[in-house]
Amino acid sequence: MQKTCVAMMLGCTVIAVLSLAISFLTNDFSVAYVANNSNSSLAWPYKIAALWGGHEGSFLFWAAGITLALACIAFKQHLEPAFQRLVVTILAGVNAGFNLVILLTSNPFARLLPDVPAEGRDLNPLLQDIGLILHPPLIFLGYIGFTVLFAGAVAALWQRRYSADLTQWLRHWTLLTWIVLTGGNAFGSWWAYHELGWGGWWFWDPVENASFIPWLVATALLHLLYLNRRHKALAASSLILCILGYTLALIGTFLVRSGVIDSVHAFASDPSRGIAILSLLLSTVGPALLIIAWRGTPDSQPAPLAGRSGMTLFGALLTLVAAFAVLLGTCYPILFKMLDLGAISVGPPYFNSLFVPITCLCALLAAIALLRGSGWLIPTLVVVASTIATAAILVAWPTDKWMWVSAGAFTALALLITLVVRLIQAPHLLSQPRQVGMWLAHFGLVIAMLGATAVSNYEQNAMVRMGPGTGRIVADHTVVYEATETVNGRGFIATQARIRVEDDAGVKTATLLPQRRTYMDDMTELTESALLRQPLGDLYLSMGPELEQGEYLMRISYKPGINGLWLSAALMMLGGLLCLWPRRKGQ
Repeated sequence: MQKTCVAMMLGCTVIAVLSLAISFLTNDFSVAYVANNSNSSLAWPYKIAALWGGHEGSFLFWAAGITLALACIAFKQHLEPAFQRLVVTILAGVNAGFNLVILLTSNPFARLLPDVPAEGRDLNPLLQDIGLILHPPLIFLGYIGFTVLFAGAVAALWQRRYSADLTQWLRHWTLLTWIVLTGGNAFGSWWAYHELGWGGWWFWDPVENASFIPWLVATALLHLLYLNRRHKALAASSLILCILGYTLALIGTFLVRSGVIDSVHAFASDPSRGIAILSLLLSTVGPALLIIAWRGTPDSQPAPLAGRSGMTLFGALLTLVAAFAVLLGTCYPILFKMLDLGAISVGPPYFNSLFVPITCLCALLAAIALLRGSGWLIPTLVVVASTIATAAILVAWPTDKWMWVSAGAFTALALLITLVVRLIQAPHLLSQPRQVGMWLAHFGLVIAMLGATAVSNYEQNAMVRMGPGTGRIVADHTVVYEATETVNGRGFIATQARIRVEDDAGVKTATLLPQRRTYMDDMTELTESALLRQPLGDLYLSMGPELEQGEYLMRISYKPGINGLWLSAALMMLGGLLCLWPRRKGQ
Protein backbone atom coordinates (compact mmCIF):
# COMPACT_ATOMS: atom_id res chain seq x y z
CA MET A 1 0.00 0.00 0.00
CA GLN A 2 2.79 2.40 0.89
CA LYS A 3 4.57 1.81 -2.41
CA THR A 4 1.32 2.36 -4.31
CA CYS A 5 0.86 5.74 -2.60
CA VAL A 6 4.47 6.68 -3.32
CA ALA A 7 4.01 5.78 -6.99
CA MET A 8 0.90 7.96 -7.15
CA MET A 9 2.76 10.86 -5.49
CA LEU A 10 5.61 10.52 -7.97
CA GLY A 11 3.21 10.44 -10.91
CA CYS A 12 1.37 13.56 -9.76
CA THR A 13 4.67 15.38 -9.16
CA VAL A 14 5.94 14.53 -12.63
CA ILE A 15 2.68 15.82 -14.13
CA ALA A 16 2.95 19.07 -12.15
CA VAL A 17 6.56 19.74 -13.16
CA LEU A 18 5.93 18.87 -16.81
CA SER A 19 2.82 21.07 -16.85
CA LEU A 20 4.79 24.07 -15.62
CA ALA A 21 7.62 23.38 -18.08
CA ILE A 22 5.13 23.17 -20.96
CA SER A 23 3.56 26.45 -19.82
CA PHE A 24 6.97 28.13 -20.11
CA LEU A 25 7.82 26.56 -23.45
CA THR A 26 4.44 27.45 -24.98
CA ASN A 27 4.41 31.01 -23.52
CA ASP A 28 1.23 30.45 -21.54
CA PHE A 29 1.05 33.89 -19.89
CA SER A 30 -2.25 33.08 -18.26
CA VAL A 31 -0.07 31.42 -15.59
CA ALA A 32 1.12 34.24 -13.32
CA TYR A 33 4.46 32.59 -12.57
CA VAL A 34 5.20 32.25 -16.30
CA ALA A 35 4.15 35.83 -17.00
CA ASN A 36 6.41 37.14 -14.23
CA ASN A 37 9.49 35.12 -15.19
CA SER A 38 9.48 34.72 -18.95
CA ASN A 39 8.49 36.19 -22.30
CA SER A 40 8.15 34.92 -25.84
CA SER A 41 11.71 35.84 -26.86
CA LEU A 42 13.44 34.19 -23.88
CA ALA A 43 15.81 31.41 -24.98
CA TRP A 44 14.46 27.95 -24.19
CA PRO A 45 17.29 26.97 -21.78
CA TYR A 46 16.35 29.94 -19.60
CA LYS A 47 12.69 29.03 -19.85
CA ILE A 48 13.55 25.65 -18.36
CA ALA A 49 15.78 27.31 -15.75
CA ALA A 50 12.95 29.70 -14.87
CA LEU A 51 11.19 26.66 -13.38
CA TRP A 52 13.39 27.22 -10.32
CA GLY A 53 14.29 30.85 -11.03
CA GLY A 54 11.53 32.26 -8.81
CA HIS A 55 10.09 31.51 -5.40
CA GLU A 56 7.11 29.41 -6.45
CA GLY A 57 9.05 27.28 -8.90
CA SER A 58 11.94 26.73 -6.51
CA PHE A 59 9.59 25.40 -3.85
CA LEU A 60 7.98 23.09 -6.41
CA PHE A 61 11.49 21.90 -7.33
CA TRP A 62 12.24 21.18 -3.67
CA ALA A 63 8.98 19.26 -3.19
CA ALA A 64 9.56 17.33 -6.42
CA GLY A 65 13.07 16.43 -5.28
CA ILE A 66 11.76 15.13 -1.97
CA THR A 67 9.22 13.01 -3.84
CA LEU A 68 11.90 11.56 -6.10
CA ALA A 69 14.15 10.76 -3.12
CA LEU A 70 11.20 9.25 -1.32
CA ALA A 71 10.50 6.99 -4.30
CA CYS A 72 14.16 5.91 -4.51
CA ILE A 73 14.11 4.91 -0.82
CA ALA A 74 10.73 3.19 -1.04
CA PHE A 75 11.53 1.04 -4.07
CA LYS A 76 15.16 0.19 -3.29
CA GLN A 77 15.33 -2.66 -0.79
CA HIS A 78 18.59 -1.94 1.02
CA LEU A 79 17.37 -0.95 4.48
CA GLU A 80 15.76 -2.83 7.33
CA PRO A 81 12.03 -2.91 6.34
CA ALA A 82 10.61 -1.27 9.48
CA PHE A 83 13.19 1.54 9.32
CA GLN A 84 12.63 1.98 5.60
CA ARG A 85 8.86 2.33 6.02
CA LEU A 86 9.33 4.85 8.82
CA VAL A 87 11.74 6.97 6.76
CA VAL A 88 9.30 6.97 3.85
CA THR A 89 6.44 7.95 6.18
CA ILE A 90 8.41 10.84 7.68
CA LEU A 91 9.51 12.08 4.27
CA ALA A 92 5.93 11.91 3.02
CA GLY A 93 4.82 13.99 6.02
CA VAL A 94 7.51 16.61 5.37
CA ASN A 95 6.58 16.63 1.70
CA ALA A 96 2.95 17.21 2.64
CA GLY A 97 4.09 20.28 4.58
CA PHE A 98 5.99 21.60 1.56
CA ASN A 99 2.99 21.06 -0.70
CA LEU A 100 0.75 22.83 1.82
CA VAL A 101 3.08 25.83 1.74
CA ILE A 102 2.92 25.77 -2.06
CA LEU A 103 -0.88 25.68 -2.08
CA LEU A 104 -1.36 28.42 0.52
CA THR A 105 1.36 30.95 -0.32
CA SER A 106 3.44 29.85 -3.31
CA ASN A 107 1.21 28.43 -6.02
CA PRO A 108 3.15 28.33 -9.33
CA PHE A 109 -0.09 27.61 -11.22
CA ALA A 110 -2.03 30.71 -10.13
CA ARG A 111 -3.94 32.16 -13.08
CA LEU A 112 -4.33 35.69 -14.41
CA LEU A 113 -7.70 34.97 -16.02
CA PRO A 114 -9.41 36.75 -17.62
CA ASP A 115 -6.79 39.52 -17.89
CA VAL A 116 -4.09 37.54 -19.67
CA PRO A 117 -1.12 39.76 -20.64
CA ALA A 118 0.00 39.73 -24.24
CA GLU A 119 3.63 39.42 -23.20
CA GLY A 120 5.54 38.30 -20.12
CA ARG A 121 7.77 40.48 -17.95
CA ASP A 122 10.88 38.45 -18.80
CA LEU A 123 13.29 36.71 -16.48
CA ASN A 124 15.50 38.94 -14.34
CA PRO A 125 18.48 39.79 -16.61
CA LEU A 126 20.90 38.93 -13.80
CA LEU A 127 19.53 35.40 -13.87
CA GLN A 128 19.86 34.88 -17.61
CA ASP A 129 23.15 33.11 -17.19
CA ILE A 130 24.58 29.60 -16.96
CA GLY A 131 24.88 30.25 -13.23
CA LEU A 132 21.08 30.22 -12.91
CA ILE A 133 20.88 26.90 -14.72
CA LEU A 134 23.36 25.25 -12.33
CA HIS A 135 23.63 27.16 -9.04
CA PRO A 136 20.05 27.14 -7.61
CA PRO A 137 19.17 23.50 -8.46
CA LEU A 138 22.42 22.27 -6.92
CA ILE A 139 21.74 24.22 -3.72
CA PHE A 140 18.20 22.85 -3.59
CA LEU A 141 19.45 19.32 -4.20
CA GLY A 142 21.66 19.83 -1.16
CA TYR A 143 18.64 20.97 0.85
CA ILE A 144 16.75 17.90 -0.39
CA GLY A 145 19.64 15.73 0.79
CA PHE A 146 19.41 17.25 4.26
CA THR A 147 15.65 16.62 4.21
CA VAL A 148 16.35 12.91 3.62
CA LEU A 149 18.99 12.93 6.38
CA PHE A 150 16.46 14.58 8.69
CA ALA A 151 13.94 11.81 8.02
CA GLY A 152 16.57 9.12 8.58
CA ALA A 153 17.74 10.72 11.83
CA VAL A 154 14.21 11.05 13.22
CA ALA A 155 13.45 7.44 12.29
CA ALA A 156 16.65 6.26 14.00
CA LEU A 157 15.88 8.30 17.11
CA TRP A 158 12.34 6.93 17.26
CA GLN A 159 13.57 3.34 16.97
CA ARG A 160 16.62 3.99 19.17
CA ARG A 161 18.80 2.09 16.74
CA TYR A 162 22.13 2.94 15.17
CA SER A 163 23.73 0.16 13.15
CA ALA A 164 26.62 -0.07 10.69
CA ASP A 165 24.08 -0.19 7.84
CA LEU A 166 22.52 3.06 9.06
CA THR A 167 25.95 4.69 9.25
CA GLN A 168 26.64 3.66 5.67
CA TRP A 169 23.25 4.96 4.53
CA LEU A 170 23.73 8.30 6.29
CA ARG A 171 27.24 8.59 4.86
CA HIS A 172 25.95 7.97 1.34
CA TRP A 173 23.32 10.71 1.58
CA THR A 174 25.71 13.08 3.37
CA LEU A 175 28.28 12.68 0.60
CA LEU A 176 25.66 13.38 -2.06
CA THR A 177 24.52 16.43 -0.11
CA TRP A 178 28.07 17.68 0.35
CA ILE A 179 28.94 17.21 -3.34
CA VAL A 180 25.98 19.17 -4.68
CA LEU A 181 26.36 21.93 -2.06
CA THR A 182 30.03 22.22 -3.03
CA GLY A 183 29.03 22.64 -6.66
CA GLY A 184 26.16 24.99 -5.81
CA ASN A 185 28.35 27.32 -3.77
CA ALA A 186 31.10 27.25 -6.41
CA PHE A 187 28.73 28.09 -9.27
CA GLY A 188 27.13 30.83 -7.17
CA SER A 189 30.54 32.36 -6.49
CA TRP A 190 31.48 32.07 -10.17
CA TRP A 191 28.18 33.69 -11.19
CA ALA A 192 28.73 36.62 -8.82
CA TYR A 193 32.29 37.01 -10.09
CA HIS A 194 31.55 37.26 -13.78
CA GLU A 195 27.95 38.52 -13.86
CA LEU A 196 27.45 41.17 -11.17
CA GLY A 197 30.20 43.45 -12.45
CA TRP A 198 31.84 44.23 -9.11
CA GLY A 199 34.68 41.79 -9.61
CA GLY A 200 34.33 39.91 -6.34
CA TRP A 201 33.80 36.20 -5.83
CA TRP A 202 32.54 36.19 -2.22
CA PHE A 203 31.13 39.04 -0.14
CA TRP A 204 29.57 37.21 2.83
CA ASP A 205 26.18 38.25 1.56
CA PRO A 206 23.37 36.78 3.75
CA VAL A 207 22.11 34.69 0.85
CA GLU A 208 25.60 33.38 0.13
CA ASN A 209 25.87 32.48 3.80
CA ALA A 210 22.49 30.74 3.72
CA SER A 211 23.89 28.09 1.37
CA PHE A 212 27.42 28.07 2.81
CA ILE A 213 26.39 27.28 6.40
CA PRO A 214 24.72 23.94 5.46
CA TRP A 215 27.87 23.04 3.51
CA LEU A 216 29.94 23.54 6.66
CA VAL A 217 27.52 21.35 8.62
CA ALA A 218 27.69 18.65 5.93
CA THR A 219 31.50 18.77 6.10
CA ALA A 220 31.44 18.28 9.88
CA LEU A 221 28.85 15.51 9.58
CA LEU A 222 31.01 13.60 7.08
CA HIS A 223 33.89 13.53 9.56
CA LEU A 224 31.67 12.49 12.46
CA LEU A 225 30.29 9.61 10.41
CA TYR A 226 33.86 8.58 9.58
CA LEU A 227 34.66 8.45 13.29
CA ASN A 228 31.43 6.56 13.96
CA ARG A 229 32.35 3.89 11.44
CA ARG A 230 35.83 3.47 12.92
CA HIS A 231 35.06 3.80 16.63
CA LYS A 232 31.29 3.25 16.99
CA ALA A 233 31.14 6.70 18.62
CA LEU A 234 29.24 9.97 18.16
CA ALA A 235 26.00 8.31 17.07
CA ALA A 236 23.79 10.89 18.81
CA SER A 237 25.92 13.79 17.54
CA SER A 238 25.66 12.53 13.96
CA LEU A 239 21.87 12.25 14.16
CA ILE A 240 21.53 15.69 15.73
CA LEU A 241 23.70 17.18 12.97
CA CYS A 242 21.35 15.66 10.38
CA ILE A 243 18.47 17.51 12.02
CA LEU A 244 20.56 20.68 12.35
CA GLY A 245 21.47 20.67 8.65
CA TYR A 246 17.79 20.47 7.67
CA THR A 247 16.96 23.22 10.16
CA LEU A 248 19.63 25.53 8.77
CA ALA A 249 18.45 24.82 5.21
CA LEU A 250 14.96 26.03 6.16
CA ILE A 251 16.38 29.03 8.04
CA GLY A 252 18.37 29.93 4.93
CA THR A 253 15.23 29.56 2.83
CA PHE A 254 13.40 31.85 5.24
CA LEU A 255 16.14 34.48 4.93
CA VAL A 256 16.01 34.38 1.13
CA ARG A 257 12.24 34.57 0.81
CA SER A 258 10.78 36.43 3.76
CA GLY A 259 11.95 39.94 2.87
CA VAL A 260 13.99 40.37 6.06
CA ILE A 261 17.12 40.98 3.95
CA ASP A 262 17.88 42.91 0.80
CA SER A 263 20.08 41.11 -1.71
CA VAL A 264 20.46 40.67 -5.46
CA HIS A 265 20.27 36.93 -4.72
CA ALA A 266 16.93 37.07 -2.88
CA PHE A 267 13.99 35.23 -4.44
CA ALA A 268 11.07 37.03 -2.85
CA SER A 269 10.06 39.58 -0.24
CA ASP A 270 6.63 38.42 0.93
CA PRO A 271 6.31 38.22 4.74
CA SER A 272 3.46 35.70 4.48
CA ARG A 273 5.82 33.29 2.76
CA GLY A 274 8.32 33.76 5.54
CA ILE A 275 5.65 32.91 8.11
CA ALA A 276 4.72 29.79 6.14
CA ILE A 277 8.36 28.65 6.05
CA LEU A 278 8.77 29.25 9.79
CA SER A 279 5.57 27.28 10.39
CA LEU A 280 6.97 24.41 8.33
CA LEU A 281 10.19 24.60 10.31
CA LEU A 282 8.40 24.46 13.67
CA SER A 283 6.00 21.71 12.60
CA THR A 284 8.82 19.39 11.45
CA VAL A 285 11.78 20.18 13.71
CA GLY A 286 9.58 20.60 16.81
CA PRO A 287 8.40 16.96 16.84
CA ALA A 288 11.99 15.82 16.19
CA LEU A 289 13.15 17.64 19.32
CA LEU A 290 10.29 16.13 21.30
CA ILE A 291 11.36 12.65 20.16
CA ILE A 292 14.89 13.35 21.40
CA ALA A 293 13.51 14.48 24.77
CA TRP A 294 11.15 11.50 25.05
CA ARG A 295 13.07 8.61 23.51
CA GLY A 296 16.61 9.75 24.20
CA THR A 297 19.52 9.03 21.89
CA PRO A 298 21.25 5.78 20.84
CA ASP A 299 24.10 4.53 22.98
CA SER A 300 27.63 4.68 21.54
CA GLN A 301 31.26 4.45 22.57
CA PRO A 302 33.08 7.47 24.05
CA ALA A 303 34.36 9.95 21.50
CA PRO A 304 38.06 9.51 20.58
CA LEU A 305 40.18 12.37 21.90
CA ALA A 306 43.69 11.20 21.05
CA GLY A 307 45.62 10.50 17.89
CA ARG A 308 44.40 11.01 14.36
CA SER A 309 40.76 10.41 15.33
CA GLY A 310 40.94 13.07 18.03
CA MET A 311 42.26 15.62 15.55
CA THR A 312 39.52 14.69 13.11
CA LEU A 313 36.97 15.27 15.88
CA PHE A 314 38.44 18.64 16.81
CA GLY A 315 38.49 19.64 13.15
CA ALA A 316 34.79 18.76 12.83
CA LEU A 317 34.01 20.78 15.97
CA LEU A 318 35.93 23.77 14.61
CA THR A 319 33.95 23.51 11.38
CA LEU A 320 30.74 23.70 13.41
CA VAL A 321 32.12 26.72 15.30
CA ALA A 322 32.76 28.38 11.92
CA ALA A 323 29.20 27.59 10.83
CA PHE A 324 27.69 29.16 13.93
CA ALA A 325 30.00 32.18 13.67
CA VAL A 326 28.75 32.77 10.12
CA LEU A 327 25.15 32.21 11.25
CA LEU A 328 25.55 34.72 14.08
CA GLY A 329 27.04 37.34 11.78
CA THR A 330 24.23 36.77 9.27
CA CYS A 331 21.35 36.94 11.73
CA TYR A 332 22.64 39.54 14.19
CA PRO A 333 21.65 42.60 12.10
CA ILE A 334 18.22 41.06 11.55
CA LEU A 335 17.69 40.45 15.27
CA PHE A 336 19.02 43.93 16.05
CA LYS A 337 16.47 45.43 13.69
CA MET A 338 13.59 43.25 14.92
CA LEU A 339 14.24 44.36 18.50
CA ASP A 340 14.06 48.00 17.32
CA LEU A 341 17.62 48.66 18.43
CA GLY A 342 18.54 50.47 15.23
CA ALA A 343 20.56 49.36 12.24
CA ILE A 344 23.90 47.57 12.40
CA SER A 345 26.06 46.15 9.65
CA VAL A 346 28.18 43.00 9.88
CA GLY A 347 30.53 42.86 6.93
CA PRO A 348 33.54 40.93 5.61
CA PRO A 349 35.95 42.10 8.37
CA TYR A 350 33.90 40.23 11.00
CA PHE A 351 33.60 37.04 8.96
CA ASN A 352 37.23 37.06 7.83
CA SER A 353 38.54 37.69 11.34
CA LEU A 354 36.75 34.54 12.57
CA PHE A 355 36.66 32.28 9.56
CA VAL A 356 40.26 32.65 8.39
CA PRO A 357 41.91 31.49 11.66
CA ILE A 358 39.43 28.63 12.06
CA THR A 359 40.03 27.45 8.48
CA CYS A 360 43.79 27.61 8.92
CA LEU A 361 43.60 25.66 12.18
CA CYS A 362 41.40 22.99 10.54
CA ALA A 363 43.92 22.67 7.70
CA LEU A 364 46.79 22.31 10.15
CA LEU A 365 44.90 19.65 12.12
CA ALA A 366 44.26 17.73 8.90
CA ALA A 367 47.94 17.91 7.99
CA ILE A 368 49.11 16.80 11.45
CA ALA A 369 46.60 13.94 11.42
CA LEU A 370 48.07 12.74 8.13
CA LEU A 371 51.60 12.90 9.52
CA ARG A 372 50.89 10.92 12.68
CA GLY A 373 52.41 7.46 12.57
CA SER A 374 54.88 8.48 9.85
CA GLY A 375 57.96 8.41 12.08
CA TRP A 376 60.14 11.49 12.43
CA LEU A 377 61.60 11.88 8.94
CA ILE A 378 58.46 12.84 7.01
CA PRO A 379 57.16 15.40 9.56
CA THR A 380 60.62 16.98 9.75
CA LEU A 381 60.79 17.15 5.96
CA VAL A 382 57.34 18.75 5.81
CA VAL A 383 58.17 21.36 8.47
CA VAL A 384 61.44 22.34 6.79
CA ALA A 385 59.95 22.42 3.28
CA SER A 386 56.87 24.41 4.35
CA THR A 387 59.00 26.92 6.28
CA ILE A 388 61.21 27.51 3.26
CA ALA A 389 58.19 27.74 0.92
CA THR A 390 56.37 30.18 3.22
CA ALA A 391 59.45 32.37 3.62
CA ALA A 392 60.04 32.41 -0.14
CA ILE A 393 56.44 33.37 -0.86
CA LEU A 394 56.40 36.15 1.74
CA VAL A 395 59.69 37.56 0.50
CA ALA A 396 58.62 37.50 -3.14
CA TRP A 397 55.06 38.66 -2.46
CA PRO A 398 54.80 40.36 0.95
CA THR A 399 51.43 40.15 2.72
CA ASP A 400 50.13 40.47 6.27
CA LYS A 401 48.06 37.30 5.76
CA TRP A 402 51.01 35.07 6.64
CA MET A 403 48.65 32.69 8.48
CA TRP A 404 46.91 31.71 5.24
CA VAL A 405 50.21 31.26 3.42
CA SER A 406 51.90 29.18 6.13
CA ALA A 407 48.87 26.98 6.79
CA GLY A 408 48.30 26.40 3.09
CA ALA A 409 51.95 25.60 2.41
CA PHE A 410 52.21 23.25 5.40
CA THR A 411 49.00 21.39 4.56
CA ALA A 412 49.80 21.15 0.84
CA LEU A 413 53.27 19.78 1.46
CA ALA A 414 52.01 17.41 4.16
CA LEU A 415 49.47 16.00 1.74
CA LEU A 416 51.89 15.80 -1.16
CA ILE A 417 54.87 14.29 0.70
CA THR A 418 52.73 11.85 2.67
CA LEU A 419 50.94 10.76 -0.50
CA VAL A 420 54.21 10.21 -2.37
CA VAL A 421 55.69 8.17 0.49
CA ARG A 422 52.56 6.05 0.87
CA LEU A 423 52.41 5.39 -2.87
CA ILE A 424 56.02 4.26 -2.81
CA GLN A 425 55.27 1.97 0.12
CA ALA A 426 51.88 0.76 -1.16
CA PRO A 427 51.26 1.45 -4.88
CA HIS A 428 47.93 -0.38 -4.67
CA LEU A 429 46.40 2.73 -3.02
CA LEU A 430 45.78 4.15 -6.50
CA SER A 431 43.41 1.24 -7.15
CA GLN A 432 41.23 2.26 -4.18
CA PRO A 433 38.83 4.98 -5.39
CA ARG A 434 37.80 5.99 -1.89
CA GLN A 435 41.40 6.66 -0.88
CA VAL A 436 42.00 8.66 -4.05
CA GLY A 437 38.78 10.58 -3.46
CA MET A 438 39.79 11.49 0.08
CA TRP A 439 43.14 12.84 -1.12
CA LEU A 440 41.54 14.81 -3.95
CA ALA A 441 38.95 16.41 -1.66
CA HIS A 442 41.60 17.55 0.82
CA PHE A 443 43.87 18.78 -1.96
CA GLY A 444 40.90 20.78 -3.21
CA LEU A 445 40.59 22.46 0.18
CA VAL A 446 44.28 23.43 0.12
CA ILE A 447 44.03 24.83 -3.41
CA ALA A 448 40.99 26.86 -2.34
CA MET A 449 42.99 28.31 0.56
CA LEU A 450 45.92 29.21 -1.67
CA GLY A 451 43.68 30.65 -4.38
CA ALA A 452 41.74 32.76 -1.87
CA THR A 453 45.02 33.98 -0.35
CA ALA A 454 46.41 34.94 -3.75
CA VAL A 455 43.37 36.81 -5.01
CA SER A 456 42.68 38.51 -1.66
CA ASN A 457 46.23 39.78 -1.11
CA TYR A 458 47.84 40.17 -4.51
CA GLU A 459 45.00 41.51 -6.65
CA GLN A 460 45.83 44.68 -8.58
CA ASN A 461 43.04 47.17 -9.28
CA ALA A 462 42.61 50.39 -11.18
CA MET A 463 39.50 52.57 -11.46
CA VAL A 464 40.22 54.86 -14.42
CA ARG A 465 38.52 57.24 -16.80
CA MET A 466 38.89 55.86 -20.30
CA GLY A 467 37.82 56.78 -23.78
CA PRO A 468 38.99 56.01 -27.34
CA GLY A 469 42.77 56.24 -27.58
CA THR A 470 43.51 56.03 -23.85
CA GLY A 471 45.33 53.20 -22.09
CA ARG A 472 46.49 51.88 -18.75
CA ILE A 473 49.05 49.31 -17.58
CA VAL A 474 47.91 46.84 -14.91
CA ALA A 475 50.00 43.82 -13.85
CA ASP A 476 52.15 43.77 -17.00
CA HIS A 477 49.06 44.04 -19.20
CA THR A 478 48.59 47.15 -21.35
CA VAL A 479 44.89 47.91 -21.76
CA VAL A 480 44.05 50.22 -24.68
CA TYR A 481 40.53 51.60 -25.27
CA GLU A 482 40.05 51.43 -29.04
CA ALA A 483 36.41 52.38 -29.66
CA THR A 484 32.90 52.63 -28.28
CA GLU A 485 30.21 50.62 -30.07
CA THR A 486 26.45 50.18 -29.82
CA VAL A 487 25.16 46.61 -29.74
CA ASN A 488 21.53 45.52 -30.08
CA GLY A 489 20.87 42.28 -28.21
CA ARG A 490 17.82 40.27 -27.26
CA GLY A 491 15.75 42.69 -25.22
CA PHE A 492 18.57 45.14 -24.55
CA ILE A 493 20.75 47.87 -26.05
CA ALA A 494 24.38 47.89 -24.96
CA THR A 495 27.18 50.40 -25.00
CA GLN A 496 30.26 48.31 -25.67
CA ALA A 497 33.92 49.18 -25.25
CA ARG A 498 36.42 47.57 -27.59
CA ILE A 499 39.56 47.00 -25.53
CA ARG A 500 42.91 45.82 -26.90
CA VAL A 501 45.14 43.94 -24.46
CA GLU A 502 48.91 43.80 -25.01
CA ASP A 503 51.61 41.99 -23.05
CA ASP A 504 54.73 43.67 -21.65
CA ALA A 505 56.43 43.27 -25.04
CA GLY A 506 53.69 45.21 -26.82
CA VAL A 507 52.23 42.15 -28.56
CA LYS A 508 48.43 42.05 -28.80
CA THR A 509 47.06 39.11 -26.80
CA ALA A 510 43.29 39.64 -26.83
CA THR A 511 40.37 41.92 -27.58
CA LEU A 512 37.88 42.31 -24.72
CA LEU A 513 34.34 43.66 -25.03
CA PRO A 514 32.87 44.84 -21.71
CA GLN A 515 29.33 46.19 -21.97
CA ARG A 516 26.87 48.38 -20.16
CA ARG A 517 23.40 47.10 -21.01
CA THR A 518 19.99 48.76 -20.82
CA TYR A 519 17.11 46.26 -20.83
CA MET A 520 14.12 47.72 -22.65
CA ASP A 521 11.48 45.91 -20.60
CA ASP A 522 12.05 47.95 -17.43
CA MET A 523 15.10 50.10 -18.41
CA THR A 524 17.33 48.23 -15.97
CA GLU A 525 21.04 49.00 -16.44
CA LEU A 526 23.53 46.17 -15.88
CA THR A 527 27.22 45.67 -16.42
CA GLU A 528 28.53 42.75 -18.47
CA SER A 529 32.17 42.20 -17.56
CA ALA A 530 34.87 40.88 -19.89
CA LEU A 531 37.55 38.41 -18.86
CA LEU A 532 40.91 37.38 -20.24
CA ARG A 533 41.29 33.98 -18.64
CA GLN A 534 44.83 32.79 -17.97
CA PRO A 535 46.10 29.81 -15.95
CA LEU A 536 47.67 31.94 -13.21
CA GLY A 537 45.04 34.68 -13.07
CA ASP A 538 42.35 36.64 -14.89
CA LEU A 539 42.39 40.14 -16.33
CA TYR A 540 38.97 41.53 -15.45
CA LEU A 541 37.30 44.54 -17.11
CA SER A 542 34.05 46.12 -16.02
CA MET A 543 32.48 49.16 -17.72
CA GLY A 544 30.93 51.77 -15.47
CA PRO A 545 28.68 54.76 -16.24
CA GLU A 546 29.53 57.47 -18.74
CA LEU A 547 31.39 60.34 -17.07
CA GLU A 548 31.72 62.76 -19.97
CA GLN A 549 31.08 62.61 -23.66
CA GLY A 550 32.86 59.51 -24.87
CA GLU A 551 34.58 58.66 -21.57
CA TYR A 552 33.56 55.91 -19.14
CA LEU A 553 34.58 54.74 -15.70
CA MET A 554 36.46 51.47 -16.20
CA ARG A 555 37.43 48.91 -13.54
CA ILE A 556 40.56 46.99 -14.51
CA SER A 557 41.68 44.18 -12.22
CA TYR A 558 44.24 41.43 -12.33
CA LYS A 559 43.16 38.52 -10.12
CA PRO A 560 45.98 36.03 -9.49
CA GLY A 561 44.97 32.57 -8.35
CA ILE A 562 41.25 33.11 -8.97
CA ASN A 563 41.02 29.97 -11.11
CA GLY A 564 42.27 27.93 -8.16
CA LEU A 565 38.87 28.49 -6.55
CA TRP A 566 37.01 26.82 -9.41
CA LEU A 567 39.64 24.06 -9.69
CA SER A 568 39.34 23.36 -5.97
CA ALA A 569 35.58 22.92 -6.22
CA ALA A 570 36.01 20.52 -9.15
CA LEU A 571 38.57 18.47 -7.20
CA MET A 572 36.38 18.34 -4.11
CA MET A 573 33.34 17.24 -6.11
CA LEU A 574 35.36 14.60 -7.96
CA GLY A 575 36.83 13.42 -4.66
CA GLY A 576 33.36 13.18 -3.16
CA LEU A 577 32.09 11.15 -6.11
CA LEU A 578 35.02 8.73 -5.78
CA CYS A 579 34.26 8.36 -2.07
CA LEU A 580 30.83 7.05 -3.08
CA TRP A 581 32.55 4.08 -4.71
CA PRO A 582 31.20 0.83 -3.20
CA ARG A 583 33.37 -0.46 -0.39
CA ARG A 584 35.03 -3.82 -0.87
CA LYS A 585 34.31 -6.55 1.62
CA GLY A 586 36.65 -6.37 4.57
CA GLN A 587 37.42 -2.66 4.17
